[in-house]
Amino acid sequence: MPALSAENISIRFGGLQALDSVDFHVNENEIAGIIGPNGAGKTTFFNCVTGFYKPDTGEVRIHGKPVTDLRPDQRAHLGIGRTFQQVGLVRSFTVLENLMVAQHQKIEYGIGSGMIGMPASRQEEKVVRERAFEVLDYLELTHLAHAPLGGLSYGMLKQVEAAAVLATDPDILMLDEPLAGLGPEESEEFGNRLLQMRRDLGITIVIIEHHVPFMLRVCDYIYVLNFGKLLAEGKPETIRTNSDVAEAYMGEGAATLA
Repeated sequence: MPALSAENISIRFGGLQALDSVDFHVNENEIAGIIGPNGAGKTTFFNCVTGFYKPDTGEVRIHGKPVTDLRPDQRAHLGIGRTFQQVGLVRSFTVLENLMVAQHQKIEYGIGSGMIGMPASRQEEKVVRERAFEVLDYLELTHLAHAPLGGLSYGMLKQVEAAAVLATDPDILMLDEPLAGLGPEESEEFGNRLLQMRRDLGITIVIIEHHVPFMLRVCDYIYVLNFGKLLAEGKPETIRTNSDVAEAYMGEGAATLA
């Protein structure tokens, strides 16, 4: 059974057919990539899968459970965690505070208990804080725990956002352009980190990214969107040598991706 699947996903915005009958699935403990030129529909597809958009047709399933009618927070409870093209962090908070806030769905105490500092609320706060530090340590970001977001580069903000999502302990981690703002060495390191996370944590990962060589290196399976339609799918080597994919990226006459 796939960890995440989507069948016949279509959505139209006015006169624009943003997605047209797109099928997708990713198996447990697999890294799946979604690539395609700008405007291909990649982030729109993420929004349909995570509940921010409701598709006109099609069905989304998480671990076999239909979730097409569920809100984003309800899908998050079922194990989906995602980042965004534009960093989804609280800019007035520190790195640590953002990782703690990200875990709010797991907090069971009420507002009143939190305000007066009841023992149960203090214990949960301790657990959330410890979890945040565990994730920062795992990602080698502990030195930034008390740093304000305002002083961080865009590339580092993207890494902090990924850390905040990971702090929610997702089964399925969905990353929207995680390499934005990163240099070549940082991108290489991030790719190694994703492969390590898959080994260590046993999570399923779905990535949107424009950096094709990176995707060919880290992904087990790749989907290619173009003008809202599924242009190709397959293992990295199949995608690398697909002339239709190469033409979509580099123009007529291109034979393969680099």
